Amino acid sequence: MVRIVLTLMTLLFSLTGCSASHNATTLDHNATAAKDYLESKGYKVSSYEGSSEVYTLTKEKLMNLPYSNYWGLQTEDPGVYLDKEVNVQKFIVTNHPLDNWKSTSAKPENIVKSKGKTAIWIYVVDNQAVGGHSYPVIDQAMDGGVWSLDGRTLEEVHSMSYKAWLEQWEAKFGS
Repeated sequence: MVRIVLTLMTLLFSLTGCSASHNATTLDHNATAAKDYLESKGYKVSSYEGSSEVYTLTKEKLMNLPYSNYWGLQTEDPGVYLDKEVNVQKFIVTNHPLDNWKSTSAKPENIVKSKGKTAIWIYVVDNQAVGGHSYPVIDQAMDGGVWSLDGRTLEEVHSMSYKAWLEQWEAKFGS
């Protein structure tokens, strides 16, 4: 009888331990910094999708897609982070301007709508969230770029045309 009880207790503890560790997502310091940053901006974190990329920011990266688009959407000068490691953390959030986004098309059947959620990638450098970009959660993939952390286009972030921005960008980060 004691043997049966001990076996059942061992089984119960092992199952409970497995399910608890499977359901609880433990965030590392980069993910915690990113989550805190998002919440400070008023976004409600629905899920943590993991670390999507780690790289060293270089002028070469800043001159090539997709990094020129990603870093071009920031309000702070990305030159501050040159030669530093960037850890990119992905989250799904709500309470974001892109939650209600929809594409435009002359044909109604071609219109794509957000599913009421937004994917956000946060850039963490030296354990500090320093920026990011966003994209509406949609059913089908689309061509095109991404939006700033708060859902603005590059032109809206910098109050200038893409052509004018690109000239400045190339002058600053080109070889």
